[in-house]
Amino acid sequence: MRLEGRNGPRTLADVALAELKQDIITGALPPGSPVRLQEQVERLQMSSVPIREALRYLERSGLVDRTPHRGTHVAEMSAQDLEETYRIRQELEAMAVAEAAGRIDAAACEEIERLVEDYAALAEPDPEQALQVHSRLHMTIYEASGSKWLMRLIPMLWDNSERYRRLSLPVRGTVSDRVAEHRRIVELCRLGDAEAAAQALREHLSHTFEAAIERLKEVERQELAAREESANS
Repeated sequence: MRLEGRNGPRTLADVALAELKQDIITGALPPGSPVRLQEQVERLQMSSVPIREALRYLERSGLVDRTPHRGTHVAEMSAQDLEETYRIRQELEAMAVAEAAGRIDAAACEEIERLVEDYAALAEPDPEQALQVHSRLHMTIYEASGSKWLMRLIPMLWDNSERYRRLSLPVRGTVSDRVAEHRRIVELCRLGDAEAAAQALREHLSHTFEAAIERLKEVERQELAAREESANS
């Protein structure tokens, strides 16, 4: 069975994946929480088959862990996982941007520029919609690379890092700063300057990583202090 979505037909597995991924990224399903198959069957009103398929993708993306005798749980967040995810993202996405800078055409540049302005307009009044536009913006750039392998690998890393990106937003800088970084990447792609475009992308991801790691370590310190206080009480 297929459902009609905004971007065309979607399978039930696509629907299940979108729902579960949104719950994990937003924290509705927090790190460490169980993802019980029967509960999701009842919640999503579909059979277990598409949900199992969605969970397999989420496991490959690093968003859930499956272990014997324990079942499926939302993956924990950690500074080590964040650092590794962003280190690999920097390499792959810089490669994609460099390739895109040498291939991108005027029509694609116009589409990407429109997405940048949509992101700028939505970032403050509608952060959830802005995040979706932000994803389309980056993926449209990377698709211009023409590499099927980059487009297989990047989205999985992207999904895992979205939880951390949300964590970084309160200390990431102003909306104007973030928009300016995107405009620079697009302009360098339009100019065909592959090396500069890749470097701008690396710096863009570094800013997000640094903000996220700062916030994550703060959260970890608060949780440790709370556990120590509980143990001593």
